[in-house]
Amino acid sequence: MKVKKLMAQLGDYLNAERRAQIAKYDAIKKILSKLKKKTKLLEEQLDQEWDEAVQEHLKQEISVITAQRKKGLTILKEIKEARKK
Repeated sequence: MKVKKLMAQLGDYLNAERRAQIAKYDAIKKILSKLKKKTKLLEEQLDQEWDEAVQEHLKQEISVITAQRKKGLTILKEIKEARKK
């Protein structure tokens, strides 16, 4: 009886870890898609803007979002590699 309980607890622990990884992966994917949409919106605004100060501000926002997306993509790759193991 003790062995069965221990195996069940171990299975619950491993499944919980797996579920947490999947939830994190899905959440990051949603965030990355929102960031991509925001980047496209800012690029459209940048094309329509004539004021140089506003253009510079938009360029900075785009570069920050791009950096965030790169970090998110690397995290996704790490999670994907961990899921394979």
